[in-house]
Amino acid sequence: MTAARRKVYPRNSPGRFRSLRNAISLVLQAGLFALPWLNWHSRQAVLADLPGRKLFLFGLVLHPQDNYFLLLLTVIAVVLISAVSTLAGRIWCGFACPQTIFTQAFIAVERFFEGDRAARVRLDRSPWNFQKLRLKISKWAVWSLMGFWLGVSFSGYFLPVRELTGQILAGQVSPSTGLVVLSFTGLALFDFGYFREQFCQHICPYARLQGTMLDSDSIIVGYDSRRGEPRAKLKAPERGSCVDCTMCVQVCPAGIDIRDGLQSECIGCTACIDACDDIMDKLKQPRGLIRFTSLNELEGRATRLTRPRLLIYMLSLAVLSILFVYLVVFRPALAFDCERVVQPGGQLASLTADGRVSNIFKVHLANQVADPIQVRLQLAHLEAELMGRSTELTLAPGEVSELQLLLVAQPGLKRGIHPFQFCVLLADGSRLTAPATFFVP
Repeated sequence: MTAARRKVYPRNSPGRFRSLRNAISLVLQAGLFALPWLNWHSRQAVLADLPGRKLFLFGLVLHPQDNYFLLLLTVIAVVLISAVSTLAGRIWCGFACPQTIFTQAFIAVERFFEGDRAARVRLDRSPWNFQKLRLKISKWAVWSLMGFWLGVSFSGYFLPVRELTGQILAGQVSPSTGLVVLSFTGLALFDFGYFREQFCQHICPYARLQGTMLDSDSIIVGYDSRRGEPRAKLKAPERGSCVDCTMCVQVCPAGIDIRDGLQSECIGCTACIDACDDIMDKLKQPRGLIRFTSLNELEGRATRLTRPRLLIYMLSLAVLSILFVYLVVFRPALAFDCERVVQPGGQLASLTADGRVSNIFKVHLANQVADPIQVRLQLAHLEAELMGRSTELTLAPGEVSELQLLLVAQPGLKRGIHPFQFCVLLADGSRLTAPATFFVP
């Protein structure tokens, strides 16, 4: 059996690290909410077009065959988070993770309506009355608006956000679109309004993996037990610096006691540092009883910032980043290839009405940028004629086109296999080629 959830009521903890977290949170949220509204050459800059199987990233358009870009980005992210964790523990979780940022925003609204920690505890334990009902409804109403805005913003990464908001304002949302928005909205309300720290403790794999990334030199949020113990009340004789005020526990959004040592539930949010520094200031004692430190420093040994594992991570990150930039910079605007079409009866060639030999080919064209491309098809090293369609066409941003072309050889072409090239001329004068062979029986 599992124990029932113990609801956590984090107390407000203003301080220098709290101010830094708030500033980072505002910047990240501004970027997250603004990104879907950015345009790139009259098109949404970032859009995962699932029905069209395209991902627009500013000037790039990624198709399913370009999944190596996403794989490389995933590897870079894994190496980066490993390097950051080795150097500074779970600083990502405490300062930049969306789970932490939005949970803190929901807690701020809860604190506005229901008060700080003690007031919220009393309110939840009190019987239901008009005052309690009014506060709960007000809180959930604001949460619903926040969740709806989060839902619209997240949906805007998968649906054209301007069309989406226009449909919502006009009350003409399709059932499928409405389901997507409501799903994101409901998920936000459940996660940030109720589930909160349980996501970090039971679902996010990072908390379980951090033990493999940390070492004794990693910078973590730690309690200096050599200075703080034995903990006791202020007037107790022969006590350490810790007066057992439990403020570090009361402000913790994960509900843990940092004095018990490094724990997987700790997200490194530094709320306990701000709370303890405030108490030390009031007691006129030096700050730093709880601080950014390492296990080696807490045990009286020197901390090594540079070490082999961290250097390997940084070297790997540099190589992967250079590879990614190279692939982006030198990625052609147009993907182009061709293949022969086997004709009915399994034949590679056939005769036209005037006795000439013909082959059929499929030409695949994919616009890989967010701008339209004008192309013109030609043949090289083969005396043949393109039949059946215009050799000039315009590909819309991200458009994938498959052309079936009939090639008719000029009279007098000898029997056998004749190598040639399909050529694509772009408007800027550049030229792409794809090898092929023409068969004369």
